[in-house]
Amino acid sequence: MTTVGYGDIAPQTNFGQAVSACIMILGYGIIAVPTGIVAAQLTQGAADVSGQACPSCGGGGHRVDAIFCRLCGSRM
Repeated sequence: MTTVGYGDIAPQTNFGQAVSACIMILGYGIIAVPTGIVAAQLTQGAADVSGQACPSCGGGGHRVDAIFCRLCGSRM
């Protein structure tokens, strides 16, 4: 619907240019907005994991707010 190439074919009317601009902005939103959301979730997920080890089994990689070990189930 829009042209981002060589510009040899482009909308000529004001209405066509407006529709083309709306479609371009919508296309950028479809890519940019979800990319930001996914990146924020990945960053948050990495921050939720701590290096504390389980006193019973010695397993690591538990969440910061973990009460029980994810491997053996004993109290942290």
